[in-house]
Amino acid sequence: MSKSIHITKKNFKGLTKAELDEQAQDPNSELNQWAKKSSLKKEVKQDRRNKK
Repeated sequence: MSKSIHITKKNFKGLTKAELDEQAQDPNSELNQWAKKSSLKKEVKQDRRNKK
């Protein structure tokens, strides 16, 4: 299984604040998947820098 997560900011465009708050509370929402993706990208970038 790959680590790729196919979520972009476009998935959240046009959502109201209430809808975003609902997604923030749901652990399986697209918003939380995007947060996981962001943290994975930061880890990968740090690992690449440390290997050089």
